[in-house]
Amino acid sequence: MANKENVIKKPSRLKEAVARTSKFARAAFFLVLAFLVVCLATIGGAAAPGKAYHVIPRTDLPEAVFYLDYQNGNGLDEIWVNVGSVYTEIGSDTPITFNYASVPSTTASSISWSSVNRIGSVTFGNIYSASGEGVSGENYNWFRFANLANEESGTSALSTSYRLIKIETSVEMLINEVVFIDSAGSVIPAYVTTEDVKDVYGSGYDSRAALGDAFRTNPDGVTALIDAQNSLRTGNAAYFDFTEDEMYSLMQIDNILLGRQAFDGSVYSVDSDSGPLAALFMSVGVLIFGKSPFGLRFMPVLFTAALVALAYFFGKELFKSDGFGLLFAGLFAGGGLALTVGRLGLSFSMSAFFVVLSYFFMYKFYAKGVSSERPVYTALSVLFSGIAFALAFAVDPKTVVLGAGALVLFILGAVRHHKAYAYNQRRLRREMSEKNAASNISEEEMQGNIDEYEEKSAALAVSGAYKNRLIYLFFIVSFIVGTILVTILSSLASYFSYLRAYEADPSDPQLGIFNLILRALGDAFTVGNMTSYTAANASNAFGWLIGLKGATLLSASEGSRYLALNAQMNPAIMLTALVCVLFMTVYAVLYFVTGGRKGAYATKYSPRILRAYAVFGLGLLTSLLSFAFSPNVSAAHSLLFSVFYIGFIPLTFYTAYVHDRSAKTSVLGIQMNAAMKVLFALLIVYAAVFVLMLPMTFCFPTYTAAARYCFGWTTFINNGFYRL
Repeated sequence: MANKENVIKKPSRLKEAVARTSKFARAAFFLVLAFLVVCLATIGGAAAPGKAYHVIPRTDLPEAVFYLDYQNGNGLDEIWVNVGSVYTEIGSDTPITFNYASVPSTTASSISWSSVNRIGSVTFGNIYSASGEGVSGENYNWFRFANLANEESGTSALSTSYRLIKIETSVEMLINEVVFIDSAGSVIPAYVTTEDVKDVYGSGYDSRAALGDAFRTNPDGVTALIDAQNSLRTGNAAYFDFTEDEMYSLMQIDNILLGRQAFDGSVYSVDSDSGPLAALFMSVGVLIFGKSPFGLRFMPVLFTAALVALAYFFGKELFKSDGFGLLFAGLFAGGGLALTVGRLGLSFSMSAFFVVLSYFFMYKFYAKGVSSERPVYTALSVLFSGIAFALAFAVDPKTVVLGAGALVLFILGAVRHHKAYAYNQRRLRREMSEKNAASNISEEEMQGNIDEYEEKSAALAVSGAYKNRLIYLFFIVSFIVGTILVTILSSLASYFSYLRAYEADPSDPQLGIFNLILRALGDAFTVGNMTSYTAANASNAFGWLIGLKGATLLSASEGSRYLALNAQMNPAIMLTALVCVLFMTVYAVLYFVTGGRKGAYATKYSPRILRAYAVFGLGLLTSLLSFAFSPNVSAAHSLLFSVFYIGFIPLTFYTAYVHDRSAKTSVLGIQMNAAMKVLFALLIVYAAVFVLMLPMTFCFPTYTAAARYCFGWTTFINNGFYRL
């Protein structure tokens, strides 16, 4: 029997893998995990208002009638409504009216609705109120329609004798839920079907013909108005409310779910700022968690966390250093926009992820070329880059401008590939010439060397031609064919949306599917999703370089309390990045004007530094150009830009670090040279500013004076909401 003491337990594969990873790699893992957990815990509640009731305006029947089963003698105090898509012009005002009546007598031929409409009407804008007369930002959010018991105005709760409530509106819309609250703060059970009302009312229901008629004629699907009575959540922060920008995302998801339905007099809008794939990605979270803040923001947060992880791997690839990869990921994660627009139900994080992924794979091709040992495997970088670009374009067609950067990297990689081929051919010829230059070589040996050279040259030519076919085939298949296929396939789900939006008569379409898709793609090249904040936030895209103006995405301030969700980069990081862009540009210019590889600025690190500069520079320029000519852009559109912009900080400090010959000294027990000491000091400043910006980053209320000193100074131009 084997001695148990002599048995050596082998470590598990997981433990071996962890042991092989560096401390920076493990730190990056925990950074991404912490980022994801914090985001999921703060993006909003998961209480969804259930299915939507599709209101189709009719003149012959009331919109919907509720029967209230009052409890403990408490009357009606509040009415809360959750309205979804409204099929009118964006910015137009729409009234909703609630009326009340008592249960009709046995002899009454109809219900006697109040002629004075004591509950009244509320007018709200579709997404926002362009006239300023309606309430803005109420689509998909809970808003209190009525507060009947008000001591200041001297009104009281509606008497329990009024058990019938009617909701009326004049336009087509989706109403997600209606909740009635009594004077004790409890939800009043509401019923809308004949069977339910009969069961609750009890004996005598059949003798009241007018009461029975009211519920027999209730529209189909009216039960959706009361299918999630426990979903009511009140509050003004982004944790409870959608931003107006997010309402377009929800509207597009509703457009897809609406199918082929279309009605005369209705106006059908689409999310014109995003591509067809954006709504499909976000609909995954909505289908799982419902139309709640958590549901809409779930998928964008996953993409943002994946983008943080990608920043680490990209930095590691660029600098061949886990530490600088971690620096890149950490600066992006805490730089401001990842925790604001990256946590919202918008397409920015998805398009940014795929663009950066496309650059990542194309950089691998540019830096490493195609291996002779594994040509297909290494050429797959081009294919994967193109597939990522195709997905980015389908999420946001404006990313086609970013494709120019990937194309430049492809051309540079192809040039390097051809130069390597030419070099290898020259090397073979030189080797043959050196062999034949020997003084004692015979003619037979000389001819043998020539034959060997021709054989190797032919094999190299065949290999080179094969690799050329691979990279160009993969480029065409992914970047061109793949983009067309992904865009068309993802557009099929939105076909009826485009039909309603772009056809004069959706019942008699004149445009083919490809014309509809092209129109939708054309609209996506402008910023057309208007909100209450659009004009206030608008800034030239080049203004992001120095952060002229932050963007307010949600504001619900009252009195001395400031509550808003503002999108702006950490100003300390923003200014450092600007200095780094200028520094690295000077470095690149001096490198080339002083002789390139043979110049005074050439070192063994120069090729790596210049390749990273090319990647970040191309990304920076193309991300600016993608929005440069759109009049309504704001800092909220600069998430992708911030990735490349922030990337110049680790690039600059990597350049300084590898050239720094200063002696290392201990700082908090860590050995650092001068470059690392400067970086360490800056990280402390970044962290301090990050803490000051937390109220506006996570949208929690702050006293106005405190907000002014914490982050009011971070924007240079007053947008009417942000600068206090």
